Amino acid sequence: MMKILHYVDAESISWQKAYIAHIKELEKLNLKNILMCRAGGGLEQLAGNNHIDCVTFRPLIASMPLLSPKFLKIINQVKPDIIHTRLSSAANIAGAWRRFLNIPVIATFDKPAKAKYYKNLDYFIACAGWLKDYMAQHEGLDADKISVIYNPVNVDFYSRDESKYKAARAKLNIQEHEIIFAGMGIYIHRKGFDVLIKAFAEVCKKFNNLKLMLIGGEAEEKGRRREYVNLARDLNILNKVLMPEDFLSDVREWLWAADVLVMPSRAEGFSIALLEGIASGLPVIASDIAPFAEIIKPNLTGLIAKNNDIQDFSAKMLNMLNLNSEQRNKLAHNALQFINHNCTPEVIARQAANLYSKIAAV
Repeated sequence: MMKILHYVDAESISWQKAYIAHIKELEKLNLKNILMCRAGGGLEQLAGNNHIDCVTFRPLIASMPLLSPKFLKIINQVKPDIIHTRLSSAANIAGAWRRFLNIPVIATFDKPAKAKYYKNLDYFIACAGWLKDYMAQHEGLDADKISVIYNPVNVDFYSRDESKYKAARAKLNIQEHEIIFAGMGIYIHRKGFDVLIKAFAEVCKKFNNLKLMLIGGEAEEKGRRREYVNLARDLNILNKVLMPEDFLSDVREWLWAADVLVMPSRAEGFSIALLEGIASGLPVIASDIAPFAEIIKPNLTGLIAKNNDIQDFSAKMLNMLNLNSEQRNKLAHNALQFINHNCTPEVIARQAANLYSKIAAV
């Protein structure tokens, strides 16, 4: 049985539930999996809850990996056949010790990263085609050593039906006649919620039965929620904007209450939020940045608006309102088909297992 050490140099990650679900699927393919992460966070707890073996490791100084020989000691104890890293610091640490190991090391990158963190590794996984092209063209990585495997989303976990829709709307005090646009993500500048609020205000001049939900909450940029409240008040739409008081650890009820997902991000790595919205059955309007454009094809799997363009977002929101329910459902269905074919834990586990076998055979 092949043994894989999954190394994430973090205590918690925003996509940790999907990550653990992926590892569980790998186990069904007759792979032995061990997770290595920092102690005391959500990853260690989730691994334990899912009966995944876990070892903890905190480098002395992550940017100076050779000062942490405990890494090599752990590898010699675990004796994996392959080390699969996530996040730049984990790739940097594993790469620094690679010459002492007779073990292939793989790195997955979810967003553009500096090649210096990926020196001495054997193979790479990009979570999207555009990212593979970027890392090859701009960071000089060998394209022949980069495979594309998307990030996973548990469709069953987010899937909604009519009963969930009605229950979620009742809990959030949303009226039957109201149409809900939703943006989702942490409250930071690059998510573009200021653009969404301004675009929504323009749409409200023509439709008065609308509300806007900003699903997520504050994280590292404190004061953003207050900024959005002030902006909505200045635009006279504060009574139409719903925001959670605290950061949402479970976004499902808010997604289930929505009618349209709007993703106005100025920049992204690979958006788990987009996958979660699609898995919830929502039609999507997204900015024309590469991470979205790879999934959202105009008038096929959603609508695309120009990045950072208030007027174009308001126009696309009006376009969505002018579609009938069958047309909106078709967009949502097509996007969900893409997810089912490319982004479920089962699909991704099979792709990863095939890659592990290929690398082990070299």
